[in-house]
Amino acid sequence: MAAPRRLWVRVPRGVLALLFFLAFGIGALVIGCVLFPPLALFRARRAMRALVRASYRLFVWAARVTGLFRIVLTPEDRAHLAAMRGCVVAASHPTLIDVVLLLAFLPDATAVAKAAARRNFFYSHIVNAAFLVNDDPLRLLDEAKSLLARGGNLVIFPEGTRTPVDVLQHKLHRGAAQIALHASASVQCVSIACDPPVLAKGQSAWDVGDRIITFTLRACGEIPVEVPASDAVQHSAAVALTARIQSLLFP
Repeated sequence: MAAPRRLWVRVPRGVLALLFFLAFGIGALVIGCVLFPPLALFRARRAMRALVRASYRLFVWAARVTGLFRIVLTPEDRAHLAAMRGCVVAASHPTLIDVVLLLAFLPDATAVAKAAARRNFFYSHIVNAAFLVNDDPLRLLDEAKSLLARGGNLVIFPEGTRTPVDVLQHKLHRGAAQIALHASASVQCVSIACDPPVLAKGQSAWDVGDRIITFTLRACGEIPVEVPASDAVQHSAAVALTARIQSLLFP
């Protein structure tokens, strides 16, 4: 009897998840096509980012109210994230909605997006206007430095993509370290855990289990960063910083 009972729980939860993602996509389309153009006339990218974060907070609130998921974040970590300014936020990446969760809690923040996101029917307008895209490394470094210097926070996932459930070793790219070194910005590491494991790479978006999903966010260490004395040590400094990030995210 247990398996059929779980099936009857999984199916409605799967339908709820699909409705959430459909609403999320339509909402992104409306924001990008209707609300962003007037803001673009005034080059109000900060207002665009604020609008995106507000929509993410609404998504998180609705998911919590309906019982789709809940978030565990200590008051100390919540206050720490809310007080952050000009930081590179290096986070683990177990699920599809990690960037949504982080931007919902961070002030004046955006994230680095893949170049492929520019071609997404629902999200392309938001990505082009409110995110930094990694299709041009040199331009990304300069845009990130400018954002961080103004006190904005930048979320980046050093793993580069979502982590499959069965992966034990996490190989990190050096992008977060290179941006932090280029901008002389501190790195805040944030660990994200998901129980039960859902929305991982290779998992269907509708398969959200038979119980409330628990996302646990934990600020697991801040790393002060200084610009290397010379370009000759830039590479070794990025390697060392990436190793430090890995030790904090995946001890």
